[in-house]
Amino acid sequence: MSVAVEVESFIVTEILPGRGIDSVAPDDDLLEVVDSLGIVELIAFLEEKYRIKVGDDDLDPANFGSIDSIVAFVASKGG
Repeated sequence: MSVAVEVESFIVTEILPGRGIDSVAPDDDLLEVVDSLGIVELIAFLEEKYRIKVGDDDLDPANFGSIDSIVAFVASKGG
C-alpha cells in the first residue's frame, strides 16, 4: 500500500470519523478539516508507521497541508 493511501485511510478512519468525510483527495487542504489534535495524532502515526522523527523544525503547515505534502515529507525523512 502506498504512503498516500495509508495516510488517507488513517485520516478518514481515525481523525475524521463521524464527519461524513469518506475520502480526501491528495491535494485537498487538510488544515481546513483536521484540527490541532488531529495533526498530533497524524504525526504520531507517521513516526510509528514510517519510523521517522518529526522535529520542531518540521512542524510547518507546508509539510502537513495535504496528502501530497505529507508523502513528500515522509520521503524526505527516508520513510
